[in-house]
Amino acid sequence: MHRPRGELRVITGPMCCGKSEETMRELRRAVIAGRHVLLLRPSVDTRTDTDQARSRSGMTFPAQTLTGSAQILPAVEAAGADFVALEEGQFWDDGIFAAVQTMIDKRLVVIVNGLNQDYLGRPFGPMPTLMALSDEVRSLKAICQVCGEEATKTQRLHADGSPAGPDEQLILPGGFEQDQVVDRYEARCRLHHVIGPKHQRRR
Repeated sequence: MHRPRGELRVITGPMCCGKSEETMRELRRAVIAGRHVLLLRPSVDTRTDTDQARSRSGMTFPAQTLTGSAQILPAVEAAGADFVALEEGQFWDDGIFAAVQTMIDKRLVVIVNGLNQDYLGRPFGPMPTLMALSDEVRSLKAICQVCGEEATKTQRLHADGSPAGPDEQLILPGGFEQDQVVDRYEARCRLHHVIGPKHQRRR
């Protein structure tokens, strides 16, 4: 039986905490429950093929890649979906708020996953507002790659291991094969999260 009301669930946390995996788990449960599911991802996330999302553990799920939030509602209508997940919420433009509210008003269940903070530890894009508007927030933690304690921060490192500074490009999606990208990301606890100095990056 389908839910009698719409709902927004937000799944958030640092890099490597299992946000995508948790989202896919919810989607698979929804399929079992007879829901018409749809997973959408923003085109700025270039880590995987455009027709699927993939977690760092290797779990995959069919997906559509969109260039902006204006395409969300047409994609949902075309798919006849009543259970929608949006990957990488921090990368969507501000039109995501109206799109999500419209889906909720139409009694759809909406899941948005994404980073709650950028690599500098600041609230990231639309995520803080989505968290405030949500019916449920799941804040996941990762494992600090320095000390092994629980991690709530995202650390960005250059190829030489030095930390990224505050004046660098904010959106730089990290690959799944860490040796194939110039910068890489790690999960860090508050103690071991480091911000580099300005003008550190080699050009």
